[in-house]
Parts: sequence; structure tokens; C-alpha cells
Amino acid sequence: MNFPQLLSIIGTIPLFSMRTFFPAFLTALFFAHPEWFPGITDGYQVAENASFLSQHWLVILLGVLSILEFIGDKNSDIKTFLREAEPYMKPISYLLIQFFVMSENSSEVLEQVNWAGFNPLIIIAVIGSGAVYFLSVLRKRFLNFLSDIDEDDNLYIGKIISWIEDSLVLFGFLLLIWTGVFMIILYAIIIGIFLLLRKLNEKRIENEKNICPNCGAKVYPFAIRCQQCGHEQPAIFDIGIFGNRKANLISDFRKHEFKLLAQRRCPSCATKSEVRSPFQKCKACNTEFFENPTIDDFIINQDRKFRQIFIFSFVIGLVPIVGFVVSASLVGINLLSPYRKYISESGNFFSKILIRIITILFFIFGIGAGFISAPLYCLIRYTIIKNHFRLLVRTRKIKIESIVGF
Repeated sequence: MNFPQLLSIIGTIPLFSMRTFFPAFLTALFFAHPEWFPGITDGYQVAENASFLSQHWLVILLGVLSILEFIGDKNSDIKTFLREAEPYMKPISYLLIQFFVMSENSSEVLEQVNWAGFNPLIIIAVIGSGAVYFLSVLRKRFLNFLSDIDEDDNLYIGKIISWIEDSLVLFGFLLLIWTGVFMIILYAIIIGIFLLLRKLNEKRIENEKNICPNCGAKVYPFAIRCQQCGHEQPAIFDIGIFGNRKANLISDFRKHEFKLLAQRRCPSCATKSEVRSPFQKCKACNTEFFENPTIDDFIINQDRKFRQIFIFSFVIGLVPIVGFVVSASLVGINLLSPYRKYISESGNFFSKILIRIITILFFIFGIGAGFISAPLYCLIRYTIIKNHFRLLVRTRKIKIESIVGF
């Protein structure tokens, strides 16, 4: 294995952790037409006899798949289904590309590039697909965190991150060609910073936990009772919409329980659940999620918030465009998200398609008449997701009654 191959194997790891097909397309295009890349003047004749990657049909196929990947990553509905498979698809794509990169003819193309670097012996070569998988899982966890907060991407954070990743893959590939090992060092620094921030956040969460005065166990700062002994905590902090600890202590237990349930947390010990169902018990303290308060109590509380936001939507809708966007964001985070957290992603698919169509139509109408479209949009979206949640509950009750009756 020569030095350019080593740079290709290590340098493309972060690119494949962000996208499955786009880095593969850029690599194939590079071997087919290296003269198209800025700064590359040699290697054109060699490319004619290059590896399997230089085949034009393969370049076109990977280009089409890259376009579909772009479209899918900008659509929250499609992204939901792809996210689970991506950590496995990306390492496979990476391995296939590297297999052809390491072929003899392909290395001749790489030798025409003036890679910047130093002795390859100081670089740890064995990272490969395992590193791609590891980084893909980190990315998936981060995107899942954003999805829990804003599943319909009303704040456009998901789309902004998607465009940034597209740009990083494109310019990262070019910089890898131009600057070689120094780009790998930059990748390592960026990944290191991300891992450090993740560790600091985990440490912050751990430090924010309180000590149960009864048994000494660590409990969440917004937990009402200890998950081990069930002792009521003397200091219970309020919880923010991002799952963060707020500075103030709670004064209303029932209101706090609704907030915890809205974030799919145990209403007693505040442990986060990964199960998208209202019919579950806490894995830490075995508390039934909707035993007290009940599902009906939860819906009544959401109805109360709906009336407040509905009135606010009428007022803020008087501001063209901006008012509608603000109203839509509040509806998504405060009204829809608490229901969606308990609805399976597959079961929520058709409702989300209908909501997407309604969003586009009402946004166009809201440009000139936001004071009408904003509250009406709020009403329709809330009604759809609320009825979907009720149908889920009703279906479960019918199944239980049929089993008992049988």
C-alpha cells in the first residue's frame, strides 16, 4: 500500500460518515476525469486505463444515487426511514470504494496528484469501515436528538445541518486532494472537538443530578421521586423544552408531570424512554407512564396549550411571513411533538405527508393573510395529530378488550 492510497483510506472516512453515495460519486468522477478537478493537471491519459471506478456508467449511477440522497436528506419523512440503515450502508459503500482505490491501475492515477504530507509510517492505517460506522452512529444520535426536539424541522436546524454536510463532503474531498495529510489532521481535530463537547455535555448532565437524601442514588434534577427507593425529592428543578435543567424549582407537581410526559420521560423519576408508545413502564422505576396523570388528562392539558397558542397565532400572524413561521414553530414544538413522541415513525408517515402539503399551502396563503392562515394552520395540524394519537389509544384498548373477552 503506497502513501496516496493510505491518504485516501484515512481521509475519506469522515466524508462517508456524512453521506453514503456522494463521496463515492466524487471518487469515481475523480478517477474518470481527474482533469475536471481544480489544481489537477496530470493523470488524464492514465485515467483512460484506470480501474472499475472510471467507468462512466458507474459515475452516472452514483451521481443519480447522490441526487436522491440529497433530496432524501432534506425531507424529514424520508430521512426518518434512511437514518436507521445509514450506519450500515456507509461502511459498505466505503469498503467497496476503497477496494477499487487500492487496485493497481487506480494507484497510478493517485500518483499523478501532488499529495502534501510526510512519512506515512507515522499514520495509523487501520481505521477503515469501523471508524465510518462509529462516526455514523455519533451523527445518528445527534440527529435523533434534534428530531426529538423538532421532528418536522420547524426551526430548519436539520436542513441547515444537511446543507453544511453536503458542502463539507464536496470541499473536504477537494481539500483532501490539495492538502493531503493536513486535511486529515484537520478532520481529526474537528472530530476530537465534537467528541470532547459530547463528553462535556454528558459530564454536565451527570453533575446536574441530585443525590437522593434517602438512599444516596443519583437522580435527575427534575425527578419527582428517586428511581431506586421512590423517595420524594426535596428540590425538583423545572425542565426546558430541550431537556435541560432550568434554574427555577417547580411549584406545581401536576404541571411538571405533564412536561416530563411531553418529552417522553417518566413522570416520576424523569428517565428518558426510547419506546414510541404511550403504553409502557419506566425501565428505571417501573412506573406506568400514563397511570396518573392519565392519557385523557394529558390530552386535556395539550388542549389547554392549544387554546393559548391558537390565540397567539392570530396576533403574531398579523406580521407577514415571520409571524406565520413563528406560529408554525410553536405549534410543532409545543403541540405536535408531545403527541408524536408516542406515535411510531411508520404510523406517523401519512399524517406527516398530509401535514407537509398543508404547510406549503398555508405558508403561501400566510404571506398576505397570516392572521387567518396561522391560527387555521394551528387548528388543522393539531387536530390531525391529536386524532392520530387518540386512534392509537383507542386501537390498543380494543385489542385489550378483545383479548380479555376471548
